[in-house]
Amino acid sequence: MHFINISDLAGPTWRFLEPLSTDPQVSWSMHYGRPRNWFEKSVPRPALGRYRAAWMAAHAARGRTDAVLVSHLPRVSAATNRARRWLCPDTPHIAFAFNFTDLPQGRDRARLTRGLRGIDAYVVFSRFEQAQYPAYFDLPPDRVHYLPWTMEPPLPGPDSPVTGSTPYLCSIGGEGRDYALLAQAMAALPRQRMVIVARPYSVAGIAFPDNVEVFTNLPKQQTWRVAADSLGLVVPLQSDQTACGHITIIGGQLLGLPLLVTRSRGVEDYITEGQTGLLMAAGDKAGMIKALRHLAEDRPAAQALGQAARIKARQDNSPAVWLEYFNAVARTGF
Repeated sequence: MHFINISDLAGPTWRFLEPLSTDPQVSWSMHYGRPRNWFEKSVPRPALGRYRAAWMAAHAARGRTDAVLVSHLPRVSAATNRARRWLCPDTPHIAFAFNFTDLPQGRDRARLTRGLRGIDAYVVFSRFEQAQYPAYFDLPPDRVHYLPWTMEPPLPGPDSPVTGSTPYLCSIGGEGRDYALLAQAMAALPRQRMVIVARPYSVAGIAFPDNVEVFTNLPKQQTWRVAADSLGLVVPLQSDQTACGHITIIGGQLLGLPLLVTRSRGVEDYITEGQTGLLMAAGDKAGMIKALRHLAEDRPAAQALGQAARIKARQDNSPAVWLEYFNAVARTGF
């Protein structure tokens, strides 16, 4: 079986699971939707690179009886599905990483619902999404499959932008974060240092107290260096239904970091309260203050959480889990 992957976020060195694949009956190819010429870069909407990659992938699948299209993220999936309908309607299609930070509304929802119709499998990273998306997008429930988020352990780089020797907690990530609440909580803990690595839009307009340092758009290895050197990792999410933060949570666990995470149905598959992390209620400033203090001050308990989480993540969140899913598709189909 030949898996044809389409992504508009990954760069040309991305090979998805191909480096791990040892089955001689399975092969992989990649199509990249990042803008690659002046025209694609000059037109922000529609995403021309995305549609170019989708059509190239569908054209590559045309006439191949062993091809399966694998699109990464929902909007790439809708674009790929439209191309599939025209060029290779009989080719199976997996909408992988089917995840939304915020659910589309109005005409955008209707357009996506039409674009996503008829895909063979939708892979989500939480059981909450597995139950939520079928009704929202009129999808067959038996086609929406849950897989845990997986990744290799992060590789922190040698250099950190953080100076000084004062121990600190950290928070990293950009999607679905409630950094405003974290800023309010840290203002009540003036002697506790916090370092945040975020995207500019996720911290815009927030007044952070003096004990919080904020960095934006750091390289990946530098970001994980900040996390690895911290006392623990805080993941403040916007609501109790936010399905974001999986990379941060699993990456932190693989590094053995104690975690404090918002109690959200979108990430409840990854944290067991008091065993592999601490949970706090969404929007609860007092609860966050208490949990932050506990994470920073009870070091033996915090370290025990981090070690337990690392053991679990190495078993449950290895990329081998995803590879087995695709190998099963190759063996038995859908």
